[in-house]
Amino acid sequence: MKGLGRWLLALIFVMGPRISLGMPMAAAQPAASPQVIKGELLSIKGEVYLVRDVFGRLVRLRVNKDTKRERLVVPGEKVEVEMMPDGRALSIKPAQ
Repeated sequence: MKGLGRWLLALIFVMGPRISLGMPMAAAQPAASPQVIKGELLSIKGEVYLVRDVFGRLVRLRVNKDTKRERLVVPGEKVEVEMMPDGRALSIKPAQ
């Protein structure tokens, strides 16, 4: 029994953090990158903008004071939006 305990102790020492013991280890995740969508601005309700993209999907965006804007856009306009996967709009401008 004593030999088994030493063997387990040596195994834990050698394997170190590679032994998970059923507990998830934090994995390094790459930073999310922004994506660009183009479409028609359908509505503005406070900080929430609703855009129908070129594929017909409805995309809900959160626009705030940190969002870069060339000028004010209004519903009915074609827009180009740089957004994060969580829905935060980094920039919004009229589409070219």
